Amino acid sequence: MRVAGPSATTLINGRERELRLPPGLEGGPPAAGDLVEVSEDGGGVAAILPRASELRRGGARGDRVIAANADLMIAVEAIVDPEIRPRFLDRYLAAAELGGMDAAIVLTKADLEHDPVPIAAIQSRYEGIGYPVLKGVSSDPVLARRVLDVIDGRIAVLAGHSGVGKSTLTTTLTGIERATSAVSRKARSGRHTTTDPRLIPLPGAAGAIIDTAGVRTFHLPETEPERLAQGFREIAEVAHRCRFRGCRHNGEDGCAAPAAVSPERLDSYRRLLSGS
Repeated sequence: MRVAGPSATTLINGRERELRLPPGLEGGPPAAGDLVEVSEDGGGVAAILPRASELRRGGARGDRVIAANADLMIAVEAIVDPEIRPRFLDRYLAAAELGGMDAAIVLTKADLEHDPVPIAAIQSRYEGIGYPVLKGVSSDPVLARRVLDVIDGRIAVLAGHSGVGKSTLTTTLTGIERATSAVSRKARSGRHTTTDPRLIPLPGAAGAIIDTAGVRTFHLPETEPERLAQGFREIAEVAHRCRFRGCRHNGEDGCAAPAAVSPERLDSYRRLLSGS
């Protein structure tokens, strides 16, 4: 599904159809990847079916579902230009965990000059807690084949910072051109290229991609501390070893997290806990 204003492009029996979206739609507003019930007259959406997963983003105007029913969230970040931001990755990974999806990481622009030592440390950090990390160039078919192996016939939502080559990667994966643009030289941050999330079937009917708009910031929805810890899988894994039940993993005596969680990831969690 692709949503644009008062209508949505839907796939029905293998063919795209434009359906109207009535105001006040129950379960709405819809998102890319939603399954819907068609109205009796065949021209509109009657209901949004329950979602198996959600990629949800918080904001001043409330939460927003970016993508629905994906099996996998692939966080795409550039190694440089713009420079990689691990805390940004941590927010996306937490959103995937809380939203009921598996997660993987793709690091792009590996052909540009960079210091490999910190990148190797970042890669090792995430692989050490079970996230697949792929590194390469968005336009390279070799990277695309590796990404397809990770997707493995599932529905994957691509999400990440603006200007990291996400739309180029989508084109390489699907063969369908998407708008791309250069990185802003003034801010060294990407311009938005994909503006409307949409689901694109992969060639050979082996899964699909939900391509989302690049963002400059990503906020998790407001989340209770107990649930937020579930977004950091290594914290959730050791929480039962904390001395006190209900530990917030924020410096309490007897907390098991500092001994088992990297300082960088623990700092990301605590920043989210404090709302920063």
